[in-house]
Amino acid sequence: MRNSLFIALTALLYAGCATSPVDTVVLTMDDSTGESFTSLRDPLRLATDRPGLSVVGKDYLLVAPVVLTGTSNTGQYLWFGIGSTVDRSLNGAPAPDFDRIVLEVDGSLMTFELTDWQDTASNEPFDVPVRITRTFATPVTNSQLDKIAGASEQHAYVTNSEHRSPRYALVHGEPRDWMELYSAPSIFGETSLASQTSPKRP
Repeated sequence: MRNSLFIALTALLYAGCATSPVDTVVLTMDDSTGESFTSLRDPLRLATDRPGLSVVGKDYLLVAPVVLTGTSNTGQYLWFGIGSTVDRSLNGAPAPDFDRIVLEVDGSLMTFELTDWQDTASNEPFDVPVRITRTFATPVTNSQLDKIAGASEQHAYVTNSEHRSPRYALVHGEPRDWMELYSAPSIFGETSLASQTSPKRP
């Protein structure tokens, strides 16, 4: 079982300081692998109805920025989780097939090529309530994070060279909370998590 230590940066860095709440930012440390994740406590949750497959079920896309350290892949990533509450076994419908995720922020498209998360880190940074079937990583720049966090509207779809999914809409979370990752000092000595370097590949 994963042996992790969850630390709210509020308690760690702002104890007794009522004017600087950062309680949505957490550090997850795995002492068996040396990996550490700094992230928000909960990812954004986007969903799309699938009326041809289910009356109430939805397909979900979860997304959050994660700073990974303690590994050769140290860097700043977007973590994506794909899940569904649609029981496709009832009609034999295939799960979405894709190799890219497109975020639509205030009408502008941002395309992210995907790598399986397990090729980037040994552990998942989140425990989420939605049943997640696949997770992915993609390097992300500070300017991309700024654009997503500052947008008034966020949508997404998953796609490959042949087709794309229905449009996902934001149903849970506040993208502006991502800015707390910039304001929270890092316990690793940087003045801002946004100052983390790009992912390092072997």
